[in-house]
Amino acid sequence: MEDALELILSPALGAAGVRVRLTKRITSIGSAPDADLRLHTLPPHWATVHRDGGAATLRVLADGSSHRLVAGDRVHVDGMAVELAAPQGLPEAAIDALASKLAAVDDPDEALAIILDGAIAALGGDLGALILTDAARPGGWSVACARDAAGGPVDGAAELLSDTIVSDVLGTGERVLLTDVAGSARYARVPSVAILGLGAVVCLPLRLDGRTLGAIFVGARGRRVPFGERAAADLRLLTALAVPLLAQLRRRRDVAPTGAELLVGESPAIEAVRRLIGRVGPSDLSVLVTGPSGTGKELVARALHAASARAARPMVAINCAAVPASLLDAELFGYKKGAFTGAAGDRAGLIEAAEGSTLFLDEVGDMPLAMQAALLRVLEQREVRRLGETTPRAVDFRLVAATHRDLFADVAAGRFREDLLFRLQEVRVEVPTLRERGDDVLLLARTFLRQTEAQLGLPTHGVGADAAELLRLYPWPGNVRELKAAMRRAAVLADGAVLRAADLQLRVEATPRMATPAAGMPAVPAPAADAATGPIGFGLGDTSRSLADARDDYVRRYVAAVLERCGGNREAAARELQIGVRTLYRYLE
Repeated sequence: MEDALELILSPALGAAGVRVRLTKRITSIGSAPDADLRLHTLPPHWATVHRDGGAATLRVLADGSSHRLVAGDRVHVDGMAVELAAPQGLPEAAIDALASKLAAVDDPDEALAIILDGAIAALGGDLGALILTDAARPGGWSVACARDAAGGPVDGAAELLSDTIVSDVLGTGERVLLTDVAGSARYARVPSVAILGLGAVVCLPLRLDGRTLGAIFVGARGRRVPFGERAAADLRLLTALAVPLLAQLRRRRDVAPTGAELLVGESPAIEAVRRLIGRVGPSDLSVLVTGPSGTGKELVARALHAASARAARPMVAINCAAVPASLLDAELFGYKKGAFTGAAGDRAGLIEAAEGSTLFLDEVGDMPLAMQAALLRVLEQREVRRLGETTPRAVDFRLVAATHRDLFADVAAGRFREDLLFRLQEVRVEVPTLRERGDDVLLLARTFLRQTEAQLGLPTHGVGADAAELLRLYPWPGNVRELKAAMRRAAVLADGAVLRAADLQLRVEATPRMATPAAGMPAVPAPAADAATGPIGFGLGDTSRSLADARDDYVRRYVAAVLERCGGNREAAARELQIGVRTLYRYLE
């Protein structure tokens, strides 16, 4: 497909002209009703423009003259200035190339540099920068990455960039788009504009869930650039790629390098986990990581290992529930040749393999009692004896264990040794459920979406308002593991460029949770309480139900009440509830 071209017509000495995209092979210009570009100041049939690849020929019908134009050329004919321009845009091939580059890198700094290079090239700029807000300094910011059009670094970018433009964008959350900086009353005399010789500037905020994480800045030196809505739209596409990476970079800078930066999220619940990892990670204390299935307990274990002095060696991990009880002792302790049928040679166990490193026992609550006693001895004596041997071997490892079970209840039931429990949980780290992490669900969703797109070579998707609302409301019984699977599925199955609620294929009727009402969303007044029936006007109903079922019933009734107040108009009710119409339909099913 040929790149789009635009023809710009304006009075030779006048203001901004009229644009027409040359989508046809021949485009007619004049005042006649059937002209492709109508200007009442021109003759009925003034001229035609013949598109030829990346160039065009203007043919004036009155005198038969022809003017060959390539992008950037301007001619003056009959008092009109005619210019051929190639509007800024990201062709599909460029997006594919960008996705391929991003898929090949793991470091957010390198990925941001690739995105910034793409933005500079797409907009025809001479330099660009990615700005990172400073969470510790209100109004402060730093330059995360600065590049020129050749892909080289811009020295002293923090001092050179326009402090006024960046501060305005970060402060208001609104873009600045200047095609001619010299004509701007506010920015023309800014010292940094003069130092850099900027003729045109685009600066867009990078926002996530109502927060401004930073901004992307692209400038052209000494010339006007016709930045328009198309350029802004393309830049927004690139910023969608940059936002999750910028969030990772901000977390990495805000948090000391303790390994906790492996955890994605900004909620108070996950911040508390990060702080605990930062304090415990460097020690050799045994850690018990608890939390429901799918919350990311192994990721916490890896963060603890990364924060330790043992991080240079790989962590050794085993899922105790996935190995048959008859084989678990051989896996952990190793064995001597001939110790049992099939022991054809000596083999070191995983405890020995974790020498100088971290041993992670996932689902330790499923370990048989006999194995628990043997593990306790290893932890107390710091030595291991292979099956079939009599001589112990000294071992030096750090133990991190995880479970979704209530081990205190298992101790009371005789299923778990109390002395081992005390030895395991010198420190206890409780991983919050996804429901407890608030808007982290959106940050995680976008992170998993970008990862999937890069891994599978898929086009970039946005997240629609109804999909975001569903992500917030859904209870996520499978926690982060379920969210990751949902985003991978949606990335593959989505038909459009924006993910919709239906693309997530979630069972909304299976207990959606109540979200905190957004600004402007109708709130339910708190009625007086009645000891017998609960709040007046809102009976508790069957109190033998689960909390999730009661919440589900409340949501349906609340949505139905708003719909009734709106006279059955579902679009109006959805606007008041600040959800999509399709989401509203699901609540009423």
